[in-house]
Amino acid sequence: MIVILSPAKNMNIEKFENFELENPSFFDETNKIHKYLDSLEPQDIESIMKVNKEIAFKTFANIKDFKISKNRGHALKCYDGLVFKNIGVEDFDYDDINFANNHLRILSGFYGILKPLTSIQPYRLEMGCKIEIDNYKNLYKFWQDKIYNNIISLNEPIINLASKEYSKTITPYLKDSDKFINIDFLMFKNGKYKAVATSAKMARGQMTRYIIKNKITNIELLKDFYYDVYQYNEHLSNETNFVFTN
Repeated sequence: MIVILSPAKNMNIEKFENFELENPSFFDETNKIHKYLDSLEPQDIESIMKVNKEIAFKTFANIKDFKISKNRGHALKCYDGLVFKNIGVEDFDYDDINFANNHLRILSGFYGILKPLTSIQPYRLEMGCKIEIDNYKNLYKFWQDKIYNNIISLNEPIINLASKEYSKTITPYLKDSDKFINIDFLMFKNGKYKAVATSAKMARGQMTRYIIKNKITNIELLKDFYYDVYQYNEHLSNETNFVFTN
C-alpha cells in the first residue's frame, strides 16, 4: 500500500536522527525546472506564483542557493503545513520512519516524487503554477506520466490523501488494473455533504499517522480509522472511494 500526499508551502529544514539522506528520484527534471526558475527576477516570481513581495524575495533567495547535490533535510521532517503537523513525526521511532519511507510518497511540482527520507531544500512551486519548460505549457505537461509510472511500478494499491491539484499527476493515466483508492472527508452542512478544507487537511494527516503508527498494509483496515467527528460512511463509499463523514 502506498499513500500519496500533497506537499506544504511552509518548510523548516530538519533531519531525522540516525538516518541518511536519500537522493531525489528525478535529478534531470528538477534541474530543468530550477534552470527556468533561476532565470526569474523577484517581480516575475511575484506575478507567476501569485505571492506577495516578501515571499517572492524569499523564494528568489532559495532558488539562487539551490544545488540538487546539496544535502539539507529529510522531506517528511521539513514540511510544516497542517497535514504534516497532524502526522506528528516528532514521536516517530525507527520502525515508524522506515515504514513511512516504504509506504508514503509526497508529490511535488519541483521534485516530482519524494520519499520521507529524500533530501530536499527550501523551495516554493505549486503543481498548478503555470510555467513553461521545454515547450511544455505547464507542470502537468512537463511531468506527463513520470510520476504515475514511478508510483505504479511499486505494484501496490495507491491510497490517495493528496489534493486534486497533485493527484491529477496520476489519475489521468490510471488503468483498469490499477488499484487506486480515493479518500474523502466530508461534513454534513446545510442539507448536503461537502469538504471543509481545514478539518479535511487535519484528517488526512491523522490518517497518514494512523497508517504509519499501526503499520497498516490492508486496505480494509482503513475503514476502522476515525478522527474527531470523522468515521467511515459505508453508504457513501464504494470500492474505489472511501468516504468519512461526521
